[in-house]
Amino acid sequence: MGSNGGPASAMQGFREAEDAWESCTIRKRKKDGRVKVVWDDGSTAVLQEDQIREKPQRPKKPLKEALRHRLPPHKFVMAPMVGGSELPFRMLARRYGVQTCYTPMIYSGPFASDASYRAAPENGFHTCEGDRPLVAHFCGNDPQVLLKAAKHVAHQVDAIDLNLGCPQRIAHSGHFGSYLLDEPDRELVCSIIRTLADGLPIPVFCKIRLLDDLEATLKMVRQFEAAGASLIAVHARYRGTATRRRDGPAHLEQVAAIKKVVKVPVLSNGNVRTWEDVMNNLETTGADGVMSAEGMLDDPCLYANARQAADSPELEEVQKKLRIVAKLEKRAAAGEELTEKQQAKIKRKGTLLERQASLSAGPEAPSSGLAKARLYLKEIKKYWIPPLSTIIFHCRRMAKRELTEYQLLEDFVKCTSQAEVEKMLTEAEGYRDNPGSFKFSEEKAKKAREEREKKIYEEECRKKFEARMARKAARMGVAVSELLKPTAVPGGKLHFNSEPTWLQEQTGCGLGDGGQRKRKPGPKTATDSNQIPVGKRHRAK
Repeated sequence: MGSNGGPASAMQGFREAEDAWESCTIRKRKKDGRVKVVWDDGSTAVLQEDQIREKPQRPKKPLKEALRHRLPPHKFVMAPMVGGSELPFRMLARRYGVQTCYTPMIYSGPFASDASYRAAPENGFHTCEGDRPLVAHFCGNDPQVLLKAAKHVAHQVDAIDLNLGCPQRIAHSGHFGSYLLDEPDRELVCSIIRTLADGLPIPVFCKIRLLDDLEATLKMVRQFEAAGASLIAVHARYRGTATRRRDGPAHLEQVAAIKKVVKVPVLSNGNVRTWEDVMNNLETTGADGVMSAEGMLDDPCLYANARQAADSPELEEVQKKLRIVAKLEKRAAAGEELTEKQQAKIKRKGTLLERQASLSAGPEAPSSGLAKARLYLKEIKKYWIPPLSTIIFHCRRMAKRELTEYQLLEDFVKCTSQAEVEKMLTEAEGYRDNPGSFKFSEEKAKKAREEREKKIYEEECRKKFEARMARKAARMGVAVSELLKPTAVPGGKLHFNSEPTWLQEQTGCGLGDGGQRKRKPGPKTATDSNQIPVGKRHRAK
């Protein structure tokens, strides 16, 4: 042991004052067998031979294993959102405390095989140099297809996430998302996780929903961990069915139970709208991090207090990279020839310095929703202009309070161009800055009430229609999704006779009329395939 170490050997010595083994360097061996050492703090001591030992060496993992488990910082996370977590919105949120972002959901099938599909930003994957750490969020049910898709982006992201949480009808019909959580598909899902974990040089995450039984959920997460999942994000709501989505507040107590049975990090998703909610969620669940979707859509500055509230692993990682760059610069200045990879690290110094400044201080978060919408518009001009519907969606969510206050919301959602969006934001800002200039309109207020009543009415009709289709599916012995395929439920974008088919569910959906409302006028007979009532359409098949 110690007798084999010459001068200046790295060893461990037993420091009696601390009652612990600590790192030291052998300075001199005395004739009586004692050893003079220097502790890491610069002080010295003379120890007996049995108080010296070689510093234990941790077994080195293969590079692939080491990379697989090198997780990005994950205490404050933006959730994957279709049409919501696109590049410009991610870059906006990164200014204000978000550590890691997920991409929108990416369909693994076309992404794996179609280069033109991969190149289109609207299909889910679009990034830039400053967009890290980043998790690519894939859906699918074929291990090899998912692996092929993930390999296309593995060098551009920090982890791959498997979507096991989507409850939408498209997930039911495509057999992915939360509809893979049932016991009969368990081996398939574990096979997907194993395939990705073995075939990729980066970690594999899973985003799940709760099963109806807690013990079944606990069994499931243990299986996913054993299969190779390096992190599990839990949307703490039940999966529901193809016609039933949310079921009220998230069940955070179940996240706490999950955290106790797995060793991998757990993210808690649900019941987060404010910074106080973030802190309460962490305290209630004991989770390693919080993931937010709805809260971030309303306020991309949700995590702005994170720098003052917690340590920043991401900042530490950036500073570590800057120290490496400094050493490389010193070696280059001494005339040493650097490899291309080392030169590339030096070229990234500017980006690292900008990220360090952002993490260390960061801009003050704006309190106004209009100001946040303006910042988002700047980001889209810098990175990518998404579809107009996405622009309206984000700006409406962020500036909803002001747009509602100045009676602009109903007109805002009908904007037909980005210029019109900016014009209406300017109008709202004018009212805000000159309070006397805004005049409340009773006519607009009445119209807004009618619009809200109409939406409530149509939602009731849609639910009633879905319930009827569910009963019909049960009688026919088919999946309810088969009867709902020709309709636009939910959303009403595909119209029949100038209105969504589910508006035929008139009886009992009225508002303030004793549950009765007359059917809207329209043709009673169908003249083309788009006008065939749902029941008749299926009989025609």
